[in-house]
Amino acid sequence: MTSAKTGSPRLVFRADGNSRIGLGHVMRLLALAEILQPDFPEQLFLIREPDAALKQQLWEAGLVVHNLPHQPLTEEAAYLVRHVLHPTDVLVLDGYDFRYEYQNTVRGAVARLVYLDDLHAFPLAADLVLNPAGGLTVSQYQLRQPGASLLSGPAYAPLRAAFRTPPAVPVPPDPATVLVCLGGADPTYQTQRVAAELLALPAVQRVHVVVGSAYLGWESLQAWAPEHPRLTLHRNLPAPELAEVMRQCGAAVCSASTVSYEYCAAAGGLLFLLPTADNQYDIDQYLRGAGLARPFTSAANILTSPEAARLAATMQAAQRRVFDGQAPRRLRQEVRALLLPPPPFHLRPVAPTDSDQLLTWTNEPSVRQFSFNPTPVSRPDHEQWLAARLHDPNSLLLLAQDAASGLPAGLIRFAVDGEEATLSYLLDADFRGRGLAPLLLLAGVRRLTEHFPAVQRVLGHVQPANVASVKAFERVGFSLLNAPPDNVTGPVTFIWITAAG
Repeated sequence: MTSAKTGSPRLVFRADGNSRIGLGHVMRLLALAEILQPDFPEQLFLIREPDAALKQQLWEAGLVVHNLPHQPLTEEAAYLVRHVLHPTDVLVLDGYDFRYEYQNTVRGAVARLVYLDDLHAFPLAADLVLNPAGGLTVSQYQLRQPGASLLSGPAYAPLRAAFRTPPAVPVPPDPATVLVCLGGADPTYQTQRVAAELLALPAVQRVHVVVGSAYLGWESLQAWAPEHPRLTLHRNLPAPELAEVMRQCGAAVCSASTVSYEYCAAAGGLLFLLPTADNQYDIDQYLRGAGLARPFTSAANILTSPEAARLAATMQAAQRRVFDGQAPRRLRQEVRALLLPPPPFHLRPVAPTDSDQLLTWTNEPSVRQFSFNPTPVSRPDHEQWLAARLHDPNSLLLLAQDAASGLPAGLIRFAVDGEEATLSYLLDADFRGRGLAPLLLLAGVRRLTEHFPAVQRVLGHVQPANVASVKAFERVGFSLLNAPPDNVTGPVTFIWITAAG
């Protein structure tokens, strides 16, 4: 699955954005591109008729922009297959017109297909579906690609770099300063009305209005602004500047879209939602149901209440727990895992009858060589250890059994301590050199999170000399947590972040 040019697959994005449909699809793909750039140095953005400002933004993000001809989507899909897509590509679609027929056509021309969704309204041919709204399950989707999976919720929401890391020490939110941002385009033209309603409240001291380059009411807004000295207008802010404005605002009125997530992640406080499109229903329901936002209809009552500051601080704390800054790491993990083939084995719990096999593996010289204790294990010690692990509610031992031959292929085990689990694994000598280690690590982590849903971090300690194991952790998506200094010997530690956090 590699590109001859870069040594890695290309990441190809397809979305449109303008003043009529808004910029949300393009903006979240831009964020995803930035997150995945270390793994996909060659990135291509396919778009129809972008305006000059949007095209410049894509170029500045390091994307190769491919202007697509305007044609029916059925013809476009065939055009992409013939002229644009490579068999090693990972293609990411974001838009409501890319329905099953389109997806099914392009799926056969690429290595993997990813679809960003917020409607779950039609069948999908994608290998991976990403929906930033929380509270969704696979049962709400028609996933027709064998082995397809769903990632949902803020744990996997692609946000731009300026919004990814919560402030170490949050500023107590002051709800007297309010942000209004109804998306980059505000296609329903409600920005001025909302700002006027807020300015009519005596408790509101400052209103910051933010619009994007696709907002068509900018001249009208500018003409109206001089009448309101407590109003500050911003247009087409770069992400770091928008994040800074958000941090100044202890309250915000946002569309139920990525911008509401950006506010939660960058600053937090009293968040009032005003959906501006049907596709925002899921995020609106999720944020309000989770206590992370309120409807805009309640803004006047809450902002004029003596409890406003206390409610803002409570909501900010809840938002910080959910938007933990780990979404980029989780997304990189999952996209790397997406590129792995299905495992040729199944996992089953270790039984007492597996004792001899486990002892044989444990004392194999190549296993002892990379063990933290190279001394061979005696049978009595092994049997005592195994019995203790099988009766330990915080231990999970899984044996990999080859699907074709039924032979034992390897072992992966986890020791769970609260929100953290530590793993170790091995492969039978006859099954090494087949690229199975990453598959075993991934399958084991998946099973662990089923059994221990409270686990947030999975650690693996590896001897630096064990190059094959180091590469296995990297390939499956684990990231390096720490390594000893150059002049100190010791293990390197890899980490996997689950969605539990």
